[in-house]
Amino acid sequence: MSKIDFRHQAAFTLLELLIVILLISIFYYLVSVSFKRDKKDNNHTISIKNIREYPFKHLPQKGAELICIDDCKRCFIYDYDSKNSRDIQSSIPKIKSYILDDRGEPIRVDFGRLHDKRICLRFRYYPNGSSSEMIISADDKYYYIPPYFGDIEIYQSLSDAVDRYKWSEGKFTDKSDYY
Repeated sequence: MSKIDFRHQAAFTLLELLIVILLISIFYYLVSVSFKRDKKDNNHTISIKNIREYPFKHLPQKGAELICIDDCKRCFIYDYDSKNSRDIQSSIPKIKSYILDDRGEPIRVDFGRLHDKRICLRFRYYPNGSSSEMIISADDKYYYIPPYFGDIEIYQSLSDAVDRYKWSEGKFTDKSDYY
């Protein structure tokens, strides 16, 4: 029987093996992080809390209009630049929308009908970054959506949201105040 000479066989050393494993794990980490980021950025579901920022994050246009029908289960956004509309996913519950009349009293908004279906929400986005101002009621909460800057504010009563709406009314009536 002949003896096997192990000195001349090619093999990986432990250090080389650890380096290869380290490189593979770094590559895996970089790829998985980029896929997770893409998945997070591609979340095209609109909700009450992201209604103001949605088109500015997902559409490269200067102005748009969000229209929701079927108790806000089906929404689409109309892009003023391309004159196209596209469906978007909605997590908006059944809502009621309010604006203030000339006396400062809340009135429920009737947005009309589209293709014989009642429009539950019609929300405009303007090129200067402003949007429709309104109060939305859903799930026993009242969401005040400011027209210019600031986050959506949540109130427990309609009267509190109306007071906030009244406070901001007329603040930006002159263009020089805005710019």
